[in-house]
Amino acid sequence: MKNKFKWSMVSIAIVASALTVVSTLKQNAEEYELKKSKAEDPNNYEIDHFKQVEKLTEEEMEEQTSEIGGVQNELGISSNSAQDEVIEVMHHMTHQKVISEDKWGAVEMNSENINAVYEIVKDSDFMLKDDLLRIVTGWKEGSFDNVAQDHNYFWKYQDGTVGRATGILNSNEEAEFVKNNF
Repeated sequence: MKNKFKWSMVSIAIVASALTVVSTLKQNAEEYELKKSKAEDPNNYEIDHFKQVEKLTEEEMEEQTSEIGGVQNELGISSNSAQDEVIEVMHHMTHQKVISEDKWGAVEMNSENINAVYEIVKDSDFMLKDDLLRIVTGWKEGSFDNVAQDHNYFWKYQDGTVGRATGILNSNEEAEFVKNNF
């Protein structure tokens, strides 16, 4: 009886280890495919050029700046967070600045949050560390000209189907979004 129990426990441990390996291989394969597709066609996940929309109609502005679901008042990540968790937070941070058909989730893009994300990414060993560091470094330097492309990079990584960014909010529209959500 003891031997059966012992072998049952060994079998469970082997199955759990195999599942962990398979899960890691799947995640690494997805990240490799994303990097490969980006290298083959760097524009396949982003739009070549975004123009800041001159002026949204009143209805469009209401839609883009209104309160959305999934707003987080805390960053919710730390140095122990997984790459996917950091990408989700960075994606949600872009919602404050972009025009898209649908937005779900928001984290305020302020200097405190940007600096915290920067430190987490800088000290990480993420597979996409170079891309994430390039993006958050731009934000840290106050450059948001590529925020729609940044959004679409995260959106594609997360297999987005609705809500691709099509432009960038102007400063008044962004202020309205911040007022309504944070």
